[in-house]
Amino acid sequence: MKLAATPLAIAAVVSLTACASGEASQTNSTSIESDSAQFSLESAALPVINEQMKEMGIPGLVAIVASPDRGTYKIAAGVANIDTNEPMKVENHFRIGSISKTLTATVVLQLAQEGKLGLDDALAPYFPTLDTNGATIRQALNMTSGIPTYTPDQFLNDLANNPARVWSPEKLLATTVGQPAEFAPGAGWDYSNTNYVMLGLIAEQHGRASLGALVQDRIFSPLQMTGCSMPAQEDSTLPVPYSRGYQYGTEWDNPSPPAPKPDLIDVTNSNPSWGFGAGEAICTADDMAIWGRALVAGDLLDPDMQEERLDFVTVGAMPYGLGIAKLNGLTGHQGHISGYQTQTTRRESDGTIIVVLTNITQAPDGELPATKISELISRAIPLQEK
Repeated sequence: MKLAATPLAIAAVVSLTACASGEASQTNSTSIESDSAQFSLESAALPVINEQMKEMGIPGLVAIVASPDRGTYKIAAGVANIDTNEPMKVENHFRIGSISKTLTATVVLQLAQEGKLGLDDALAPYFPTLDTNGATIRQALNMTSGIPTYTPDQFLNDLANNPARVWSPEKLLATTVGQPAEFAPGAGWDYSNTNYVMLGLIAEQHGRASLGALVQDRIFSPLQMTGCSMPAQEDSTLPVPYSRGYQYGTEWDNPSPPAPKPDLIDVTNSNPSWGFGAGEAICTADDMAIWGRALVAGDLLDPDMQEERLDFVTVGAMPYGLGIAKLNGLTGHQGHISGYQTQTTRRESDGTIIVVLTNITQAPDGELPATKISELISRAIPLQEK
């Protein structure tokens, strides 16, 4: 987050489209081999997806469940475009939001492994005009720096007023000037996107290339993640084919009651430069399945550095390592950006990969759909007897 990835065995592909009831209707499938006549990955995942798409108002999603012993189940459900009713496709591209942090962190860890920087180096020399709170690179990676985020709710709400604005990393950091630190470095935990803008710039300085080029050369190419990219600052497009992205209303900080829902607005072409190293990458579900395995397995780091990555801080909202999180028994990361909410994780108990990519920022009540669906799918898959 460099060696070739182990290909995921494909046992079945199921294509689904939305029907009037809000459930997914199966249009094409092949049988899925299972370790018991009573269980299949489809029987675990499909009811969860049908129920949550309806409950959370999700226009469309792609999910992959890949078990080391039970094969792989893929599903494209709902629509990629609510105006044309274009069916969702497994191969569609999505913005992956904060899953990008796992990519930025991996590049930084590789540079540390190569001796180009130290994880306990101070941030201050890199940002002489900013207050870095006496924090280190490690503390930025694991969100214990105390540096305030540049994306409070008001910033996110204001994106709707100027979705085409191009943000440089330096301008993002400038928005934090004058904000007090959240806590002394190492004395607490706070999910701050500012950390990963700083880390992206540090990676560029030591890697002597743009962050996009570094991620391409060090992660996407070695793992053959051909559907992934880091867009140029001015680029608000997604590679074809792609799902459009939607949002209920313009405010991120004002969840609505169950009814009436705010209007569903199309925010596909909101410029993602405001995410930089914290959130601007684009990928397909197949590539997220590759990454979900490689991230936790440590394919792109030596064992000692992978051990550093998996040293989780447990004082915050979730156990958090160096650009990696534990989410209800799943290890990986979730993503949240205008129009898309995503998650790629590996189940700790048996190595099952669960990827969910949705084309909605969040549910009307503020809940994160991909994160909830991933957890529910994991609960529905029984552990295998060894």
